[in-house]
Amino acid sequence: MLVVFIRSIILYIAVLISLRIMGKGEIAEMNCFDLVITLLIAEVASTPMENNDIPMIYAIAALIGLVFMQTLISFFSLKFKFINRIVSGKPTILIDKGKIDYKSLKQEKITINELLEQLRIQGYFNLKYVQYAILETDGNLSVVPTTTYNSTPSREYLHLPISLIQDGEILNKNLKKINKDEQWIYNILKSQHINNVNDVLICVLDEYDKIFIQKKYE
Repeated sequence: MLVVFIRSIILYIAVLISLRIMGKGEIAEMNCFDLVITLLIAEVASTPMENNDIPMIYAIAALIGLVFMQTLISFFSLKFKFINRIVSGKPTILIDKGKIDYKSLKQEKITINELLEQLRIQGYFNLKYVQYAILETDGNLSVVPTTTYNSTPSREYLHLPISLIQDGEILNKNLKKINKDEQWIYNILKSQHINNVNDVLICVLDEYDKIFIQKKYE
């Protein structure tokens, strides 16, 4: 028991030192590469805790190796932009000039629902107020509002925006909430010269009962 206790303290200090050497930025801006290193460090530290037959020096040597590689790659990433792009990737524009980039969504494997959720977290409940939305390399979403956006609405919302179609699929549950049926939505699409619901990326009834529609490729 005492041996496990002492080994845990030593490994805790070693991991803490390793993270401090990598710098605060590595923790605050966790991209894919940083996440892999962090997971490896956790695995290297946990194995000797569970198995007393593994010498402590092995774990410490592995930690030193991981920190060395992280520090080395971080150094070269600062010196050479192409290495930084390989390691960290680059930001992806998901909404460009008020239009959702369908290809970028597919490339990043993000659903419409996930995009809308992230926008709501940022305080944007209506797509028409979003000029740009950029997926950063650390997974966060940066939003640039339109010039007409006002965080304080000029009048009360009738209701929250309701998605009626997402990626070509009619959301019947949401239609029932507003006492409408599929024929109603088909009539709206027809009025917009859209003959196939599969062509629709998103259709939303906004907070003022106005319809917002964007096709998949516009």
